[in-house]
Amino acid sequence: MDNHSLVLDDTSVTIAEQPLVIGQEFPDVETCRRTLKDIAIAMHFDLRIVKSDRSRFIAKCSKEGCPWRVHVAKCPGVPTFTIRTLQGDHTCEGVRNLHHQQASVGWVARSVESRIRDNPQYKPREILQDIRDQHGVAVSYMQAWRGKERSMAALHGTFEDGYRFLPAYCEQIRKTNPGSIASVGATGQENCFQRLFISYRASIYGFINACRPLLELDRAHLKGKYLGSILCAAAVDADDALFPLAIAVVDTESDENWMWFMSEL
Repeated sequence: MDNHSLVLDDTSVTIAEQPLVIGQEFPDVETCRRTLKDIAIAMHFDLRIVKSDRSRFIAKCSKEGCPWRVHVAKCPGVPTFTIRTLQGDHTCEGVRNLHHQQASVGWVARSVESRIRDNPQYKPREILQDIRDQHGVAVSYMQAWRGKERSMAALHGTFEDGYRFLPAYCEQIRKTNPGSIASVGATGQENCFQRLFISYRASIYGFINACRPLLELDRAHLKGKYLGSILCAAAVDADDALFPLAIAVVDTESDENWMWFMSEL
């Protein structure tokens, strides 16, 4: 077996330092699958799952005639799985090109999670180039993009979760910062998000007591899964600096939403 490098979470280790051995345990079958997938990618061979259920996981090398095979079974009375039988030698030449079946969107997401945690602006083109340089695997732009989206969801939650939290968020603003205004509106039978308005007490107090009686309005288009626009109102303070008063997020920029924003102001 060649001593190829296996890269996990930006930490380089060798397969020889972490070999598969009979009796090796995994906390659950999903960890077992992920470990074997990482090894298959690092060793440049395709993995074929023979059987996978609640009590066992059997995989082999996809090349006909290659003896590599592993059988992992659930330990009685506990959630862990252990390697029961293992044939760890390869006689095939493995994957000879840069495309690898095991390099799924889920694998991409796990591979880049630590970097995205440190750098949310990590671009898909940078992801696919880094994966090629570090793992010798080619993934498409769409795989890199979906992998980043999945990793962002794992770290910060999904867009849908964020919208569902808005009513509770507004309630907490009003509760912990009395005098603030925070409201969220929905539309349709499915109660879909329509618009959000927030103005903090400190901004209201500062505008009334220390700013010129003039408001400047602006808007910007939002980027993300559901798009939308952000509307904002700002005053000018004694230092001729912009003083934020209120913001709103709306599903689309329209006369109706602008009139609603002005009425809230």
